[in-house]
Amino acid sequence: MPVREVRAAVGAGYVYAISGEMRTMPGLPKHPGAERIDIDEDGNIVGLS
Repeated sequence: MPVREVRAAVGAGYVYAISGEMRTMPGLPKHPGAERIDIDEDGNIVGLS
């Protein structure tokens, strides 16, 4: 099988090969967006922007 490209997932700690027309999904951020969501004193949800 011909390997088109080899990439390193440095944060995850592994190397993977790309073959043919294979596509990859973008990685996740270090901190998920849910960490910014909260409820203020008035009961309003904040941090969803």
